[in-house]
Amino acid sequence: MTLQISWVDWLVIALYFVFVIGIGIYLRKFAGTGEDFFLAGRRNSSWVAGLAFLSANMGALELLGMTGNAFEYGIYVAHFYWIGAIPAMLFLALYMMPFYYSSKIHSVPGYLKLRFDEKTRVLNAIAFAFMTLLVSGINLYAMALVLRTFLGWNWHACMWASAATVAAYVTMGGLMSAIFTEIIQFFLIWFGLMLASVMGLIEIGGWKELFARIPDSMSALWSTSANPALNGMHVTWMGIVLGLGFVLSFGYWTTDFLVVQRAISAKNLRASQMTPIIASFFKMALPFIVV
Repeated sequence: MTLQISWVDWLVIALYFVFVIGIGIYLRKFAGTGEDFFLAGRRNSSWVAGLAFLSANMGALELLGMTGNAFEYGIYVAHFYWIGAIPAMLFLALYMMPFYYSSKIHSVPGYLKLRFDEKTRVLNAIAFAFMTLLVSGINLYAMALVLRTFLGWNWHACMWASAATVAAYVTMGGLMSAIFTEIIQFFLIWFGLMLASVMGLIEIGGWKELFARIPDSMSALWSTSANPALNGMHVTWMGIVLGLGFVLSFGYWTTDFLVVQRAISAKNLRASQMTPIIASFFKMALPFIVV
């Protein structure tokens, strides 16, 4: 399906690309030192850092991956938010951030160097860089899939244009420009998801009609977790609580440099601790518009 878009649509798309690059150009003068570039000068409020913290975790995979999972598995996908994110985010805020922030580090690998040694830092940095390349490729692919499906654009053109735009404003403005664009994208994503959810419910006839059309197993959050054969994911409550809730979520939310860096950029320790807490409130609400 390729949509016919007018010159107004093209103008909006062009203005958006120009705007985000303009942010990088404008904020370039505020990235004079390493701390300015990597940590936005450590002057962000908890709300700014909190929205950027969550936005760094949102994107094409949120729009395609989680909505696709919800279509296949139903409300069970909400566990990725309520069990697989919130406890670890609160643990990061209350326990880990005092260590990270008081160490005056620029990155999580930098903390590992202080805690252990240089070899540990290098190993973690290499592993994180490799993971980031893979995740970035998936994100670019997902976004290119959307643009190609709806607009008929070329695969490679979509990915290269997007990658070049991000590289341009981040290289010029550092973390500050990334945070500003992430906050803008936060509101765009939330507005788009809420609009799509409301319009979808209206189209289908409301909540009652929605639940009437789906199997009972897709509307059950915990009642089918005792027997893996009763839910689409084929997992038990133990796998959800221990595997997702502790192993995967704590491993990601407390060590992933991409999100932790936003909390480290806060103006003081209290603001850095409030960053994941503020983000957790929005994370809790996401299943209502995604799932």
